[in-house]
Amino acid sequence: MERMYGSPEIVEQRRRTRALLALEPGERGLEIGCGIGFLACEMAREVGPGGRITALDASADMVAVARARAAREDLAIDFVAGDATRLEFPERSFDFAVAVQVYLYVKDIGRALGEAARVLRPGGRMVVVDTDWDSCVWLSSDRELHLRLKEARLREFPQPHLPPVLPSLLQAAGLEVVAVDAYPVLNLRYEPQSFSGEMIDIWGRMAARHGADPAEVQAWAEDLKSRTGEGEYFFSVNRYLFLARKNR
Repeated sequence: MERMYGSPEIVEQRRRTRALLALEPGERGLEIGCGIGFLACEMAREVGPGGRITALDASADMVAVARARAAREDLAIDFVAGDATRLEFPERSFDFAVAVQVYLYVKDIGRALGEAARVLRPGGRMVVVDTDWDSCVWLSSDRELHLRLKEARLREFPQPHLPPVLPSLLQAAGLEVVAVDAYPVLNLRYEPQSFSGEMIDIWGRMAARHGADPAEVQAWAEDLKSRTGEGEYFFSVNRYLFLARKNR
């Protein structure tokens, strides 16, 4: 995860996320699904000592790693283990909230968005970054096998195709969509520490957990990793960035 989230593509994704949030010194913000803490630390530096970031994750292990990162960087961040559908904060607690690649894991998405809206102050803003995995293009020698593994892997997610319906869901939660953007994560060569290079084994493990034949998973992964020549490798997936505002 350190290598994946430190890859240039995801560093740029975080920069775009922060730019869309337009953070100001002194603001209070909530990150829903902080993972290992990269974005939380970057936002803490932007809001400065007069502001405060609270970062929540369902995994206590992730919270521990993120808290250690903030300590190394000498940043004061409130890390908590919690549930996106039950935010244990008072109403109108935050100037902004952000959720990056989180809601695809949440079954009750309506409740989660309602909770995010509840804890925002009037005029507060929210950025959601997520993926519709139909946008993923990955060159493989065996397209049929690739599509079977893709479908198996998508069983991991309650919301694998969230972005097309997200505007209506945000509106139902009381959040007005202000802007939408797309950011393509694009790799044109196989590099083990690129985003897609790191994804190969993760994708394979997810597919195997949901019924894929381990031998087929291995063959698929070996094919992708063997594509080291010029023009032999292609990966692209779109990340969609939504900016919404709570009007009242």
